[in-house]
Amino acid sequence: MRFTKLWIGPMVTLALLLTCATGWAAFGEDLEKPKPQFNQSKGDWIAHLMPRGKNSSIEIRFHAEGATLDTVTEPTFTPETLPAVDTKNFRSDFFSLHLSTKPGAEATVALSSDYFTSATELWAATAANPTTWASTGATNTNLADRVCQLSLKIRDGGPLDADGKVNGSITLVVGPRDSFWGYAWGTLFIRFFGIFLVLLILMAGMMLSGKTFEWIENRSCKLEVPEKAASGSPDTAAEPIIEEPPPREPGIQPETVAAIALAFHLKTTDRRRVAPADDRLSSNWAIFGRGKIMADRMPIFDRIQKK
Repeated sequence: MRFTKLWIGPMVTLALLLTCATGWAAFGEDLEKPKPQFNQSKGDWIAHLMPRGKNSSIEIRFHAEGATLDTVTEPTFTPETLPAVDTKNFRSDFFSLHLSTKPGAEATVALSSDYFTSATELWAATAANPTTWASTGATNTNLADRVCQLSLKIRDGGPLDADGKVNGSITLVVGPRDSFWGYAWGTLFIRFFGIFLVLLILMAGMMLSGKTFEWIENRSCKLEVPEKAASGSPDTAAEPIIEEPPPREPGIQPETVAAIALAFHLKTTDRRRVAPADDRLSSNWAIFGRGKIMADRMPIFDRIQKK
């Protein structure tokens, strides 16, 4: 039973990866990546696509000089012509350019986009082996608005012409290459320092708010302080005013009240007559004292009688 529970988590994860296309995308397969859309603008072709590792669309402009750029499409590779490259490094996809020119003529092809960087290279298949790709040595030029342009020269029937024939038609299959690990490390570096930047902004905001609240508190305390005395020095704070207790009204003193209370107590205390013929009254305290005296005398009287 315990062994079965341990396998529940991995099995659920595997099922999600098999059924979810984004799971395959984590391993380099972009099953949900939309197809690029191509349109023409002023003789140039523009590709609109969603590159790998990006959530917004980009544009890549294709321009040709010395030849007519007929079409730009997304190539379909057969198992024999599939390039032996890591697709994660080609985040901008692969493109097939078809140009018309004079037989044996040379043309210049340029790809430009603000998605390219100064490290972006243009790769294509080598003449010796179509499945082996390498850098074409394209020139990377920085243009305005942070646009980078990759340009190279190609000859009809030359090494980069896919049909390999001098027939006035050039087919160029290329792919802009960006290092995946360079992108990954760059993103990690930016996010790492971005966290500290956000924390610094939060700390500055907290310090500023603390100073603001301190200023408000000091200002309210100053308003509560009484005004300074007119005759006093302006640098000395006004002394606190101590109110004197109201004078006592004339009347009976507390000592007199205590004496009267004691007299009433002695007067109202229960008394008994000492002897029937005696009219003097005595208090309970005096009677108790006389009883103690008589009790102390009785032992002496007993000894005298025994003798």
